[in-house]
Amino acid sequence: MTIIQVFLLLGLLLALLLTWKRARQEAISRREAVAWSLLWILAGVVVARPEVASFVASTVGIGRGADLIVYLSLVLILVLIFNLYVQHHRLQREMTELVRKEALRDLPRPLLDKEGGGLV
Repeated sequence: MTIIQVFLLLGLLLALLLTWKRARQEAISRREAVAWSLLWILAGVVVARPEVASFVASTVGIGRGADLIVYLSLVLILVLIFNLYVQHHRLQREMTELVRKEALRDLPRPLLDKEGGGLV
């Protein structure tokens, strides 16, 4: 085993431990923790046994294991970016709604109609 493999495996072990720490703190769900754990374990297998990636790559018609890792990583990154975009957009909408409600709540009463629903 090479030095880089040792460092990578230690980093993946740390990621696994942090994942479950965050799950215990309820920052992520148990389901998310399991998904991330599977990713860290799979990455550990590929780091410890690079021939696994080469075997899977040749099975699906890709020349090298490294290429397979790059393709899968790219797809994963794009999915994560999309999820972040959706969450960000949802938070923006929620914040806009809260600011609107707060602004209307702070308006002086004479500016509101008798039902309290709209501006005069």
